[in-house]
Amino acid sequence: MGRIGLFLLFVAISTIAWCVVVPVFALLFSWTEYVSGINWLYLPHGLRMMLVLLFGLAGALGFSIGSRVLRWAELDGLTSNPLIDVPLGFVPGLAAYFAALLTVREWPGKGILPRIGQGIPAIDGRRLILLAFVSAILNSGGHIAVRTVFGREQQPINYDFLMMFVGDFFGALVLLYTLKRIVVFFEKRKSGVSPL
Repeated sequence: MGRIGLFLLFVAISTIAWCVVVPVFALLFSWTEYVSGINWLYLPHGLRMMLVLLFGLAGALGFSIGSRVLRWAELDGLTSNPLIDVPLGFVPGLAAYFAALLTVREWPGKGILPRIGQGIPAIDGRRLILLAFVSAILNSGGHIAVRTVFGREQQPINYDFLMMFVGDFFGALVLLYTLKRIVVFFEKRKSGVSPL
């Protein structure tokens, strides 16, 4: 499979993952909702970060497409408004991608998947916390900025930003540390050390 084919495969995997996980999250974690679309623990933000780290730009593009598909089908529980939906579709992908570029050293920008088993010095605990923090700020700030520009901000900005930041930060931490454990498992397995 060529580079373009692999890129498209990673986009498709990311799109499908997003379209499956977000409705399941909405069903199982509705109790974490602060207001519609903002949760105290937003695991899909962690999924965004995992997809970007694994697949790079293809991951960001894939979950952005997935979010548009869900919005178009109105399966995410929010009302659809094309004027604001299109710019909001770009915010999470750009936030996740730029957060990884800004915080993870030795991240090739294309994804870490080919490097699993070769040692990934870019992923350590401090970097994961920094990545979760920066991505939560960029994502929350981007969403609030777009909604403010288009006159759709209904709550005081500081409340929505804080709640979205908290949900994104903790959601990213949970899934990024899960990814780290998976990577460590495969590295140990590849080196012949018992992974457990």
